[in-house]
Amino acid sequence: MTSSALGRLQPPARTAPRFLFVHVNKRCNLKCLHCDFWRLNDDDKRNYLSWPRKHEVIREFAELNPRGSVVTCGGESMLDLEDYFAIPIACRQLGLKSLSVVNGTRIRDEALADRMIREGPHEISISLNSHRPELHDETRGVEGSFKKAVAAVRLLLEARHRHPGSTTRVYVMGLIFDQNYRELDAFYDFVLNEVGADKLKLNFLQPSFGHSSPDDEFFARHCRLDPDELLRSIEYCDRKYRLKLNPRWKRAVHMYFTSLLASGETSRGWQARTVTSEHICNTYERNIMVDHYGVARLCFSTAFPGARLQAYGDLRRFWEGSDFIRERMRKCNRYCGISHSVRRESATLRLGDAASAYI
Repeated sequence: MTSSALGRLQPPARTAPRFLFVHVNKRCNLKCLHCDFWRLNDDDKRNYLSWPRKHEVIREFAELNPRGSVVTCGGESMLDLEDYFAIPIACRQLGLKSLSVVNGTRIRDEALADRMIREGPHEISISLNSHRPELHDETRGVEGSFKKAVAAVRLLLEARHRHPGSTTRVYVMGLIFDQNYRELDAFYDFVLNEVGADKLKLNFLQPSFGHSSPDDEFFARHCRLDPDELLRSIEYCDRKYRLKLNPRWKRAVHMYFTSLLASGETSRGWQARTVTSEHICNTYERNIMVDHYGVARLCFSTAFPGARLQAYGDLRRFWEGSDFIRERMRKCNRYCGISHSVRRESATLRLGDAASAYI
């Protein structure tokens, strides 16, 4: 057999991971109704992956994909500022892109905003549940959190203006649920025109994060909305604000909420046996999630096997040796498939290209 024939018989090489998610902490200073992380703590921080090993993992990821992106995760990751900044600083040194979603409460003055632009993530998203202060504060569980989040966006934009040449992107991450989905136009107008953020990214309500109780009342009360009306609103905003939204993403969003309407188990949250009618996730093809203790997985769920990263080379071995996990994950239709972190379809399209990518 010729060498060229041998080459044709060999399976294609696995593509490199595109995103590495690294956890900083578990606690939070808000009390979001759609999340239970604020009930946790970092009392066992001594057991967390050490910074030298964490830096090694990031360096190994850079070898796997020199153009990859590292996502800093919490809790509210900015509650531990030096741990928080260590990740984007390392990324800048290694030529990687750094991303982060925070609640904005720690970005209170020009000095910290300037540091975020100089040393922080290349892409900073501030979470905002609504353009209405009362709804954001109600669902975030702390009065005044809306004012702090919006102030953080404005401080970051002003800091970027003070640093000519900065390529830092400042986004707002919106959460869409039954109380605000009819207000998308006003939400986009507030974020893009009144505040001036670079983008409003839409995330959709899922079972409560970190919630392991048998009942999920908030999700059950607020996940049911009219999929047709939501889609019409998204289409309207797409045209009005020239968003270049991905048609396949729009269909996935419609399918997700249609699936929730058909479910009789939404009150069980993550314990529900019902799932989406279509498979919309591809985290296993592009993501590695490393938890606080140094266990790597292909998604945030512990339902699939992981591997402890004990030595240099373990990250590569995990990524290249996990096809048996991928086979199982291709059959998973859990509700988290709609998340911006794991969904197959990006909300927006690349310029001049119908192909989508995580944006």
